[in-house]
Amino acid sequence: MTAVLPVFLLIFFIVVVTIVVVVVTKNIRGKISQLSYQNRLFKALRELDIVALSTTNIELLTQAIVDVVHNQLGYTVAVIAFPDYEKRIIKRMAISRSKETEEAFKNLISVKFSDQILPFAEDRNLLNQVIVQRKSFYTTNLFDVQVGVLPEEISKKIQQFFNMKGIFVYPLVSRDKVIGILEYTSIKKREDLSPFEFTIMQEFVSEAGRALENALLYQDLKYTSRKLEVANIKLKEVDQLKDDFVSIASHELRTPMTAIRSYAWMALNRSDVPLSDKLKRYLIRVLLSTERLINLVNDMLNISRIESGKIEINPEPIDVLSLVKDIVDEVYYSKSTEKKFQFVILEKPIPKVFADPDKLRQVLLNLVGNSIKFTPMEGKIIFDFFTDGKCVEISVKDTGVGISKDDLGKLFHKFSRLDNSYSALSTSGGTGLGLYISKNLVELMHGTIKASSEGVDKGTTMTISLPVASPEVLSHADSYTLKAKGEVKGLEPVAI
Repeated sequence: MTAVLPVFLLIFFIVVVTIVVVVVTKNIRGKISQLSYQNRLFKALRELDIVALSTTNIELLTQAIVDVVHNQLGYTVAVIAFPDYEKRIIKRMAISRSKETEEAFKNLISVKFSDQILPFAEDRNLLNQVIVQRKSFYTTNLFDVQVGVLPEEISKKIQQFFNMKGIFVYPLVSRDKVIGILEYTSIKKREDLSPFEFTIMQEFVSEAGRALENALLYQDLKYTSRKLEVANIKLKEVDQLKDDFVSIASHELRTPMTAIRSYAWMALNRSDVPLSDKLKRYLIRVLLSTERLINLVNDMLNISRIESGKIEINPEPIDVLSLVKDIVDEVYYSKSTEKKFQFVILEKPIPKVFADPDKLRQVLLNLVGNSIKFTPMEGKIIFDFFTDGKCVEISVKDTGVGISKDDLGKLFHKFSRLDNSYSALSTSGGTGLGLYISKNLVELMHGTIKASSEGVDKGTTMTISLPVASPEVLSHADSYTLKAKGEVKGLEPVAI
């Protein structure tokens, strides 16, 4: 009995050691297997990152993804398909490359891979269910992902050829929308795969989805950019047609309008026969309407030339006081007697400005013309000046109808007519284009223009700011000069 006990203990010890060795070995094998899976995942993700950083081409990227699934993760066949929500179809985009795949398409599959299109209406196919439910699916029957594309008999032959035991289908999601579908096959059934393998695949699918999302966004951006380029070219063509039409139509209109105005004036002032008061009123209306149309044509021509870059800006030092005095003399004798205006020039020492004399004269005539239109009888127009050494401000202030605060923001736009100016415009032949033209000319001369008013019936002040003709500015005169694009066109005269 005493001799049996040591033997029993020895056997017990050997059994315990054996069990421990088996358990430890199993754990080690599990760890090794897990490390192997991790290594495969890291290699797959690294290869995916390299491809994603090197290309934004969808075809190259999808092909790289399915090749990584086959080569690095070790699955039999991998396929990526894209849904087309407009055409309501699913089109297979890429399939993993291998000798077996080539042989299968050569001997078993008669339909080209690029021609394998699945309609959304075929709801028996798992691919459509992935889109609808936005979740992954598993099947042991290949026909579940081929129904509507290949016959069941062909699907069975393919499954046998590749020894497919399990087919996994994953959605590639971006912003709660399925942008693609990844399907891959295994020689193992789902129950034979370790949980860690599912974790690996889910991680890879997530990264593949992000890579595809970025590539698709870039592709959409390129497509949108191309569309914008085409649209921009068409807009330029339309704009050129518009300019040509405005130019031709304006010239064709101006010629007969000038003749009508001349004959109307002759009939009023040089008639051989006495005219009745009624006929005189009619002729005056004809004359005013004709002048208004001629002014509109001139303004439209000026806008067309400015916007198409047909004018030049040739700046030089200008004595603003002398220019304003010339304009006042010109306007005083032509208009002041009609409405008994008083012009006031607040003279003060100011430096010369660096601007185009013809364009500045055009702007000042526009501003003076506006003041005359909107100022009642016996009104006053005041010219004032200010300088900070870098810029000179020229202000044209009137005692006219003024502008409400709400309407100030509407100025300097094409055909900008304000509620308080309708009656004035209806009798003055205004076009609503003068301030828009002035703003463009001032900005081309590196200046600014603004309007201010204390309200209705409190007058308006228009202020132009232009650079001083300082030595520094004159040393960079080229940057203030603007050359015309193509044929140079002058500006039509301003109507006061």
